[in-house]
Amino acid sequence: MSFRLFVYYCFIVGAWTGFFGWVLGRIAASFLGETSGAAMSILRDSIFGGFLGLCVALGLSLLDAIFNLSLSKFGQVAMRVMAAVFFGTFAGMIGAAIGGSLYQLLKNVAVISSLTFIVGYTIVGFLVGISICFFELGVNFARKKDVGWAVKKVAKCLTGGTIGGILGGSIAASLQYLAGKIFTDKDPSLLWSPTAIGFIAIGACIGLLIAVAQVLLKEAWVKVEAGFRPGREMLLAKEKTSVGRAEGMDIALFGDSGVEKAHANIVLEGGRYFIEDLQTPGGTYVNEQKVAGKSPLKTGDLIRMGKSLIRFNERAKRKD
Repeated sequence: MSFRLFVYYCFIVGAWTGFFGWVLGRIAASFLGETSGAAMSILRDSIFGGFLGLCVALGLSLLDAIFNLSLSKFGQVAMRVMAAVFFGTFAGMIGAAIGGSLYQLLKNVAVISSLTFIVGYTIVGFLVGISICFFELGVNFARKKDVGWAVKKVAKCLTGGTIGGILGGSIAASLQYLAGKIFTDKDPSLLWSPTAIGFIAIGACIGLLIAVAQVLLKEAWVKVEAGFRPGREMLLAKEKTSVGRAEGMDIALFGDSGVEKAHANIVLEGGRYFIEDLQTPGGTYVNEQKVAGKSPLKTGDLIRMGKSLIRFNERAKRKD
C-alpha cells in the first residue's frame, strides 16, 4: 500500500466509522428518551462519545495493523485492535463527558459554550491517537525493551489525532450552531442530520490527520522497486522488520523463487538501521554488495533479494 493510499483509506475509514459511531450512539441513547437535565445530557454525550471512540479506534487500528503487519499474524493484529478498541471507547466516553460537563457549566456564555464541544472532541482525538499505539507501547514496556520507536509513533498519532479532533470538532460545532439558529425550538444536539454529519467530520478528520502525521513525520521507510506488488511503501516503525516469501513476513515478496521464506531482517539498533541476511543460499545484496552478517543502511540504498528490489530511505542521512 502506498502512503497516498494509506492516507486516503484512513480518511474514508475514519468517516465511515464516525458515522457508525453516531448510529450506535443514537440507538443506545434512544433508551434514555429525550429526558432533559444536565446529568442526562452529559450521560447522552458520553454514550455518543464512547461509541465514536470505539468505532474510530477499531477502524484505524485495524488499518494501521494491515499497513504495518501481515494479516497472517492474526494474533498480533487481534490484540492490537482489541487494545485500541478498549482504550478508544474509554477515550470517547471521557472526552465527550468532559466536553458535556463544560457545556453545562458555560452554556449561557454564547461563544465559549460552542468551544466546549471542540474541547471534548479534541480530547477524544488525542486519546484515540494514543489508542492506536497503546498495545505496542504496553508490550515493549512489559518486556523491558527499547520503547523509543514506539514513543515516537505515539507522538505522531496523538499529534494527528489532536489536530483532527480540533478540526472535526470545529466542523461539528459549527453545524450544531447553525442548526440551533434554524430550528430554534429544538435542542440541536438531538437533531439527526447535523449530529450525524458532525460525527462523520470528526471521524474523517481524526483518521486523515493521524495518517498524515505518520507519513509527514516518517523517519525511515522502504519501497518495493521490483518484485511482488512494486510501488508498495512501508513505514519502518519497529525494531525488527522481516522480509521473505512466507505469509507471515512484514514485507512479503511472493512469487520470487530466489527469495527464501524468511530471507532477511531490517533491524533498528542504536538509532541506526541494518539489513541482516538470515544465512540464505542466494544471499542479500546492498547496492550489489553481498551482505555478510549485518550491514548498515543509508538513505537511497538498493536492497536485492533474488529478483526483488527494495529501496531504503530515511529522513536524514546518518554519518558512518
